[in-house]
Amino acid sequence: MGWRHTDAETPVRRGADGQLYMAVQDVTAMLRDMARAFDLQAQSGEFAWTAEGQATQDRLDVGTMRTVASMLCAQADEMDVQLIAIAGQHPFG
Repeated sequence: MGWRHTDAETPVRRGADGQLYMAVQDVTAMLRDMARAFDLQAQSGEFAWTAEGQATQDRLDVGTMRTVASMLCAQADEMDVQLIAIAGQHPFG
């Protein structure tokens, strides 16, 4: 498996306006990691996990999990396309 982000590797900075910001490559990496997690969960057929790490008896069906994974990847791809377009219009440096 390739590179996988962790929260410790995702720098979040506060801007002069007080807003929190993070690099878009970190956002798209997190979206793709979440998509992989949904896809792996769909393949395994195991129980879903709660935030507390406890197994639940409720499962999402395989089709729903794969649809969520697909939507997360599509969102990451769309963000990449939009940012490439923005970078082309406003070259940095």
